[in-house]
Amino acid sequence: MSSILNVHKKGMTFVLLATFMLFVLSLSASVRAASPQAEQIFKQLSQTTLVRAKFEQKKKLASLQKTFVSNGDVVFSKTNGVLWQLQRPVQADLVVTPKKLVQKTAKTMSQLDVSKSPYGSVATLFLQIMSGNSALLDQHFTVSKTTITAQGWSMSLRPKSSLFKKLFVQVDVQGQQYVNQIIIAEQGSNTTVINFSQQHSQPAALTTDEQVLFQLAK
Repeated sequence: MSSILNVHKKGMTFVLLATFMLFVLSLSASVRAASPQAEQIFKQLSQTTLVRAKFEQKKKLASLQKTFVSNGDVVFSKTNGVLWQLQRPVQADLVVTPKKLVQKTAKTMSQLDVSKSPYGSVATLFLQIMSGNSALLDQHFTVSKTTITAQGWSMSLRPKSSLFKKLFVQVDVQGQQYVNQIIIAEQGSNTTVINFSQQHSQPAALTTDEQVLFQLAK
């Protein structure tokens, strides 16, 4: 547990924030969207059940006037969870499943039971949304703005439940076939910008190594 918390202190909070957004944007087409444009975006994104990408996160902490940068690879599997493979500033694998958050390095492994973690309800929400629980988006967020052009789409989400108001002020997302960028305005004037690149959905099944990592968090 302390190892995971230390990662959080170093500024790599994409684990919860970006994972949440990836699951939100993988809702089934049955989600009650706030507008026809939002429904069109959700429908497009829900067609892919597995996405691999490169990511770079820049997190600005207002209190320290400092920006922390982290990057690596991410695998999103609709039936398994999210696997973050960090390359910088440290090398580590972080797996999020319905039951656990697991962080693995070359020498150590730490895990959190989501039912006992202060972030457990958030982690559980990811998985409920991913499975197509259409009531949850409307329960926790308002889609305040959507735009679709020939160059891509953008969407703004504002939290309306007390749970997510404690974390976020606003979340702005933009993309094309896949999500390209997430900008998170957090409480305390902190901001997180996550850029995704080289997104692809092949191979369509998890590799043996990816399956082994997901099994750690079952």
